[in-house]
Amino acid sequence: MISMVMLRVTLVLMVILTELYAKETTQDFISKYNKYNTVCRGMGYKTKSCKGRDHGVIAFHARISTALQNLGSQAVVIFGRTTLNSGSAYNNDTGIFTAPTDGIYSFTWTILTISGSYFHTEIVINGNTVGYNHVDGKSGSFHYASSSVTAVIRMKKKDKVWIRTHAGEGKYACQDWSSFSGYQL
Repeated sequence: MISMVMLRVTLVLMVILTELYAKETTQDFISKYNKYNTVCRGMGYKTKSCKGRDHGVIAFHARISTALQNLGSQAVVIFGRTTLNSGSAYNNDTGIFTAPTDGIYSFTWTILTISGSYFHTEIVINGNTVGYNHVDGKSGSFHYASSSVTAVIRMKKKDKVWIRTHAGEGKYACQDWSSFSGYQL
C-alpha cells in the first residue's frame, strides 16, 4: 500500500509537471506580463518602448557653422550645424537647449581659436552662469588653441541652457570646428 507521504509527493509532482507542460494561451501570457509590469512600475522601473533604439534618448551635437568674430558681451554662441539632435531639444537657430524632462544633463563645449585671438565663453541655465571656458591663442606659438569644458547640470522640464560670450575685449574669434553637445544622464 502507498503511504500518505508518497501519495502527497506524487500529487505535488503531477501538479508541477502539469503547470510546466501546460500550453499557455496568449491571454495567460498577457495577464502574467501585466502583473509583472505592475509590480515593476510599483518598484520605480520605467516602461521602455521597443520602437527604435534611441526612443526617449535626449542627446545632441552641434558645430559652429562659420567662424565667429567680435561678438558682443554675453552674446549667444549659435552652434548652427547640428549633426545629432535626438529628442529635438536643441534649437540650432537660437543655440538654446530646452530640457524636455526633469533630469541631470551633461554638456560639453569645445572652443577653437586661431593664433593671436581668444574666445571666452560661459554656460548658463536660465541666464545664470554655471561654468566658463577660456581659450587664449594670443600667447601660444601654435596656429590654433582650443579648450573643452564639461558641465553637469540638474534641470527641470523647460529649463534652458546655452553658451554665451564672457565679457572681454580684443581680437575675439571662434573657428568653425568648435562644438557644443549634451545628453541626459
